[in-house]
Amino acid sequence: MVQTNVFPLTQSDEPDSDESLMLRVAKDNLDAYETLVARHQNRIYRMAYHMLGNREDAWDASQEIFLKVYNARKSYVQNAKFTTWLYRIANNAVIDKIRQNKRTSKFMAVDELLVEPSSKERSPQAMLSLTDNNEQLSGALLRLSERQRSMVIMKYYEGCSIKEIADLFDCATGTVKATLFQSLRNLRQHLDQCGLGNEVIL
Repeated sequence: MVQTNVFPLTQSDEPDSDESLMLRVAKDNLDAYETLVARHQNRIYRMAYHMLGNREDAWDASQEIFLKVYNARKSYVQNAKFTTWLYRIANNAVIDKIRQNKRTSKFMAVDELLVEPSSKERSPQAMLSLTDNNEQLSGALLRLSERQRSMVIMKYYEGCSIKEIADLFDCATGTVKATLFQSLRNLRQHLDQCGLGNEVIL
């Protein structure tokens, strides 16, 4: 019987966590910064694209976001989750970009007593997954207010939890749930107006 040597995974073989990398970035480690950029640049670009609806603007915004991350490196604290910290910077940068482009929309009031959609209805993911290939659905997303659009993208595109979104926006989880429901209702109303209500049902 041939004995094979099995080498356990050493600590040096394990990928560094985002948080440990960011702590090194805070100490001006450029290699750690480049690793973080490579790890998160696709999701940040995707977020910016869904917020802005324009590839060139999304590219510019994503570059600016990572520059802001590096410039803010000294403000990162060890107990902060990196992705929440990153999304906060990204969200603020994208909203600034929207305002620069004069594509703002008025924030809508949120009723804290709104309930979430029934489980029997089609999931929001099923509807939002179509936006990449459907101009009407993409346009509907862009019609949401900045706050609504940000929360929808964080939840259904980026897979953030309600708690993570609440931390990002510094609000209660109930506010996030109510805002998401209001956002999905607004999307459904717009889709009905576009004649897509029978195709996509929330």
